[in-house]
Amino acid sequence: MFLLFYIMLLIFFLYALLIVRYAIGWKKIKYNPDKNFFPRVSVVIAVRNEEKHIDSLVSSLRAQVYPFEKIEFIIVNDHSTDNTLSLLEHADLSNLKLLNVPHNHSGKKYAINMAVSEAKGEIILASDADCSFSSNWIQTIVRYFKNNNVNFVSGPVFFHKQSGFFQSFQALEFASLIGSGAGAIGIQNPIFCNGANMAYRKDIFLQLSNFKKDNIVSGDDVFLLHNIKANFPNSIVFAKDNNAVVITESMKNFRDFINQRKRWTAKSSAYTDITSVYISYLVLSTNVIFITLFLMGFLNFISLRYFFWFFLIKYLADLCLLLPTLKFFKRQDLIKWIFLFEFFYSFYIILVVILSFTNKFEWKDRIHKK
Repeated sequence: MFLLFYIMLLIFFLYALLIVRYAIGWKKIKYNPDKNFFPRVSVVIAVRNEEKHIDSLVSSLRAQVYPFEKIEFIIVNDHSTDNTLSLLEHADLSNLKLLNVPHNHSGKKYAINMAVSEAKGEIILASDADCSFSSNWIQTIVRYFKNNNVNFVSGPVFFHKQSGFFQSFQALEFASLIGSGAGAIGIQNPIFCNGANMAYRKDIFLQLSNFKKDNIVSGDDVFLLHNIKANFPNSIVFAKDNNAVVITESMKNFRDFINQRKRWTAKSSAYTDITSVYISYLVLSTNVIFITLFLMGFLNFISLRYFFWFFLIKYLADLCLLLPTLKFFKRQDLIKWIFLFEFFYSFYIILVVILSFTNKFEWKDRIHKK
């Protein structure tokens, strides 16, 4: 019993140490004020059945403050079955290049490969159709490339502000992911990023021949990050700047939410980055122990006491990262939900892990296996 307790304690200690390191990494990320850099940029977005987002997307892109002659927008239509293509064909957006994925191909990875191959920009800036941006988004992200050692920029992403526990739960989980990803970059050991806001050098992308894992439907963001990390250490930065924030939508219902998380989790089985694999197992083990102690607490007082102590360790560690992350996104209103989030998160994450490796998931009106 005591051996099992010490193993559990060690796992929680390693988890707490990891989160505190990420909090330190978050703090180490410096703001980059240099605005006098205007390379040629290609903004790349793959779309499929996004008719309800096209008008907003075009408006956000049209509002960008950047030299007209040094920017192009490449939008790739992946066999949309709604009015997406028609809306794009009539869009009032200068320098728009509209591509269509060939009939014998499909998927976001292929669409991005098409776009990058056609791009004239030396910098590729990628996002999604359901996103909105500040007018300074492009110039804020690309100025990091003034440093010739920078090959990849991960940008901050957050949700539109909505009320209620379900939306707050999603926002807190997302904040923990963005904060962890940024913190890992801050300690120069990147683990993941978000494809809704990232940029990279075109020549690096082509050199690495990214997206070889064609059997993995998603992962256009993480696998590229891992590839660049392996080949060009210390060339990845995080754009910790409010002008760089991309706003997207949270899931409207629990079914869509679980479906999205299943897709995110399923790709982790293809990770080859040692740190990412280690962290995946560490986080999973921590949450399994959390649930085990909670359930055993109904049988004996000692397990219940352990549960409370471990809960406190995890809660305080997560606060170290969540508080500065929420402050950056100006979402301190979510702080009141953190305690409940800590309790429910473990049950939710175990459910998602189980489902992601046993069930199919839907993405862009297509059914995919793990």
